[in-house]
Amino acid sequence: MHFIKAKVSKIILALLSVGIVILLMFPASLSATHFRYGTLSWDLVDNDTIRLKGAIGWNAGHVSWNEISDYGETSLSTFVGSVRDYLDVTWGGGSPTSSDMHHKVLSRSGSTTSDSVITQMGTYSSGWTEGLTHDYDNGTHIIYWGSSSRTSVHSDQSGNGGTWRNETMVRIGGDFVGNVSPVSAVPDTVRVQDNKTFSYQVSATDANGDNLTYRWGTKAEFFGSSGTFVMPTGMTLSSSGLIEWDVRDNNTALSTTTDDLWNAVIMVEDRLDNGTAKSRIPIDFFFKVTDSTNDAAEFTVFPTGTQTIFSGSTKTITIKSTDDSGTAPTITVLNPPSDNSSIWSTSSSTSGGETTFTITFAPDSSMEDTSYVVNIRSTDGASMTKDQSFGIQVSSVTNADPTAPILISPADGANVTSPVSFQFAGSTDSDGDNVSYTRYVCTNSGFVGCSGTSVTAGGNFVPPFNQNFHDNLIPWPSPLHAATNSQQISQDFSMIPKLFIMLGVLGLLSVIMSLSVKNIKYRRIAYILFLIIIGTAVSCKKGSDPDSSLPSNNGSTTGTDDPTGTDDSSSSSDTTAPTVSSVSTTADNQSSVSITDNITVTFSEAMDTNYVSTSTADTNCAGTIRVSSNNFSSCVKMSSEPVSSNSNKTFTLDPYDNLTRLTTYKTRVTTGVKDTAGNAMSSQYETSSGFTTDNISTAKITVSDPSLTSGTTYYWKVVATDTKGASSESETWSFTVQ
Repeated sequence: MHFIKAKVSKIILALLSVGIVILLMFPASLSATHFRYGTLSWDLVDNDTIRLKGAIGWNAGHVSWNEISDYGETSLSTFVGSVRDYLDVTWGGGSPTSSDMHHKVLSRSGSTTSDSVITQMGTYSSGWTEGLTHDYDNGTHIIYWGSSSRTSVHSDQSGNGGTWRNETMVRIGGDFVGNVSPVSAVPDTVRVQDNKTFSYQVSATDANGDNLTYRWGTKAEFFGSSGTFVMPTGMTLSSSGLIEWDVRDNNTALSTTTDDLWNAVIMVEDRLDNGTAKSRIPIDFFFKVTDSTNDAAEFTVFPTGTQTIFSGSTKTITIKSTDDSGTAPTITVLNPPSDNSSIWSTSSSTSGGETTFTITFAPDSSMEDTSYVVNIRSTDGASMTKDQSFGIQVSSVTNADPTAPILISPADGANVTSPVSFQFAGSTDSDGDNVSYTRYVCTNSGFVGCSGTSVTAGGNFVPPFNQNFHDNLIPWPSPLHAATNSQQISQDFSMIPKLFIMLGVLGLLSVIMSLSVKNIKYRRIAYILFLIIIGTAVSCKKGSDPDSSLPSNNGSTTGTDDPTGTDDSSSSSDTTAPTVSSVSTTADNQSSVSITDNITVTFSEAMDTNYVSTSTADTNCAGTIRVSSNNFSSCVKMSSEPVSSNSNKTFTLDPYDNLTRLTTYKTRVTTGVKDTAGNAMSSQYETSSGFTTDNISTAKITVSDPSLTSGTTYYWKVVATDTKGASSESETWSFTVQ
């Protein structure tokens, strides 16, 4: 009997050994596609209790899930909304918790068992509750859970191992009172086009407003083993979460083919000012190399940064995407914060190959003081995907968003020269909060990898430098005389005795000649020649005043609309008088015109720029183009002479200050304007009804950027944020630096 038992034992031992060898030889043969993605986060229920949350990605055919018997399922099919039971959490004491941990299926990529399923961690009894709660004493605690059967990856990463582990660090009490972890989310698999350069921004948000840093994870944190994590070959990760990867064929450091999977493990940390980590959360996901011949769709409009939304309010978020195929892509949300359509709803429309996707989010009180990161996917007609994420924070503080900044210049699609002057109309805030601005300039329309630059403007308007420079530089007793684009600016010294000026100049020159000409005879000859020159200049001035042949812009000028009093049309055979074709963007009967708008006048033919002028000195009505709100008793002061374009047919006027809100303005063009042949307008032009400004008081803000590269197309926008975290974004415009 003992002999038989010994034989059986040997057989069993041999079988086990063979099994182990097989496992070592074929690590991918054991349901190695169960785990595909994972992230954890936590917040506070009270000072001693945390709530652990998690999102996990699985193979849809995961056989280790247990059915929740009282959920009413008839099979183990992993349909969206079903609840599963699998594994337990280790709370830091060295052994798993005895409490139940369930998984609610949030999404499924397809109908086959090889498709991906994303689940949410929580508990189920009579209903679903997101997250698991646990009590802690003050101190540092490591929470983790994990198992085997990690999805197989490229052979270059085989040294990482086949097990998986997700862990997060909790610190409560002391310097960490009130702290909660960051929150992040990414797709389980991000597609990378082969033979291209690739970038991807990992997004996270923090309810405490802490600065976040990103780093590669370790094998101990994500694989439960010692050693160093083997990152994807050639991939880099910045401290701000930007992943860059060169998978071009000429990158000899990388050997990859279509459908290869690469694993990325990242830790996101919030820190104290001294650099100490307050908490950390894991992100474990995959990159999949795809066909090089199909470019992914691009996001042309996408929210930047974290969107703060207030409980009881509704926020609309717009996303747009196009594809180079000309066919409008499909936009989807991979992980909506709620499956309640009254809280979270979406709609989609297409036009001209562009898809517009609208999200409406109305969080209720149960979502107060929570954070989310939402993954958005754009899929083209060949199933190539482009993924991008943004953060959401739900606040319990009642607050309204500021108005969106209005972009003024450079115009959309314009060609500009460096340095580029960015100008936008600032926001107003119905709650009276101060508003700060962040400007984003990027070479891609989705603003991936582009950090914003703070614009110093606040809630109060700071006049742009170019608007107040000429008044504050030199306080001349009389304003600057009129000048055109082709002529130098002269000064009107009528209030200063010219004799005193001439004597002062003569005295200065005398000193110079006394020092430089030592011979008395030659010095006398120099004085005589100097006096002859002065006398000639004075006589020429009396005989022909150059101002008499130029249109005057002096604010004190009154009288005839033709400042020249002459007609030089005899030199041309053209005798057709010019006319005004249009006045825009401020045409008759137009209302709700921005107080920062410019006025543009277009003529029927090319005009002589010497005869197109406006009021730049003061509010007296001067020049040949005038804008007034009181029937031309006074006129709008402009920041410069009219700027010509369209082969000198179109002239743009930029008001020195913002226009007055809820005010009607008219535009007048006098008969003093002339075309290039010298023909004056036959009659004065004036808008009949004028335009009316809007009732939103905004500030015109200007910032210059000299660092932009010639020959490059840039995209830019401005985000306005009030002191409570509410924000609004401007539209996105583009320009090309010449």
